Amino acid sequence: MRHLLVFVALLFLGSSVWAQSPDLNLDRIFKSTDFRGERFGPARWVNGGKAYTTLEASTAFTGATDIVEYQTKSGTRSILVGASRLIPPGKSQPLQIEDYHWSHDKSKLMIYTNSKRVWRRNTRGDYWVLNLKSGGLEQLGKEHPESSL
Repeated sequence: MRHLLVFVALLFLGSSVWAQSPDLNLDRIFKSTDFRGERFGPARWVNGGKAYTTLEASTAFTGATDIVEYQTKSGTRSILVGASRLIPPGKSQPLQIEDYHWSHDKSKLMIYTNSKRVWRRNTRGDYWVLNLKSGGLEQLGKEHPESSL
């Protein structure tokens, strides 16, 4: 009997919330970005833990990201890779970074982008390498179909 009363109370409370806000529905809650919290990362430790890098919204390109570095001790921020450096040849918009990895000497950056869902996760995508010294941006496996690596 107690479980039934709890169920009825929850049903009543839930229906009153839905009635007060007709634009609140399951699609808006789970499929839109209206209720998504801010994200941090992916972050990578560099220079033996003296700094870390992460993604932040670019001020130069809407919807794009810069890779920024923070000094661990002082919190000093600097942009290491601006979104403008991530524009593939012949394109006008930068790559959308989904993940990234530095080479050991931080001279090259591998970028994972354009991923597609396979089963439950986005596990296939495209890989690009940015040579930080020359500024060259090259796609790996470009002879393969899009989002297949």
